[in-house]
Amino acid sequence: MYDKRQRSLLAVATILGMTALIACTPPSDDQRLKEQAAQATEQAKQGSKEALADARVAAKNAEQAVNDVAAGVKQGLDSKSTPSARVDLNSASGADLTALPGISVRKAREIIDHRPYASSHDLVKDGLLTEAQFEEIAPKVTVR
Repeated sequence: MYDKRQRSLLAVATILGMTALIACTPPSDDQRLKEQAAQATEQAKQGSKEALADARVAAKNAEQAVNDVAAGVKQGLDSKSTPSARVDLNSASGADLTALPGISVRKAREIIDHRPYASSHDLVKDGLLTEAQFEEIAPKVTVR
């Protein structure tokens, strides 16, 4: 609905609006004024909490992607295995899977989340890959 910046701006606008309303309200409405100010403050706090939660999720996802890429680079540098070695879909890391042609970090996470597999073609049966995508990686994967 709203992104983080819009929520923050909405919260600030609400507080400023309430402040303007307070300035225009006669002093005899002190209790109502206090209630309105408290309500505006609560709305601003809730908006801030939601923005913080969204930022935490985004940071976690970014951290996972960076870790997967770093692991893949490290594995590529340290690899002593032959290039013809097959990747086991039931035990491969995210980095191993992203090394396959056409497999993104997100797709690797989906493959990991749908384990275990009885056959490598389960990737197509489970709707994770199209037949064409599967044909690209089929010679490079196995299921043990």
